[in-house]
Amino acid sequence: MRTVDRIALDGEGFVQLGVLYVEGTVKGRVTEPCRRCLAPVTRSSERFEAFEVRIPAGEEAVDLESPLLRLILSALDPNVLCREDCRGLCPVCGANLNEEPDHVCHPPKEDRRTLGELLR
Repeated sequence: MRTVDRIALDGEGFVQLGVLYVEGTVKGRVTEPCRRCLAPVTRSSERFEAFEVRIPAGEEAVDLESPLLRLILSALDPNVLCREDCRGLCPVCGANLNEEPDHVCHPPKEDRRTLGELLR
């Protein structure tokens, strides 16, 4: 699960014909699981953006949280790793191979059959 905190926007904006035009630097910190071992990885994002948000009729304020979240998440690589040489999890028991480098893979069960054997 991803969590985003410390969202900040430093810039300018103006409203014209029911549209808020914003230009500035969007900053945020994202914590998400490593794609191999599921360990939490925290990364920061900072980028200059120009975007616009429609203001619903009759409203005097607009919530910028959703557009800012989209901008922050789109700036980051979706395939995050805790480290380049992450070994991941054991596919049989789920042991973290980074924490247990001498982990012995479990021998295959004797009663395993192939899909072809099961369909006969």
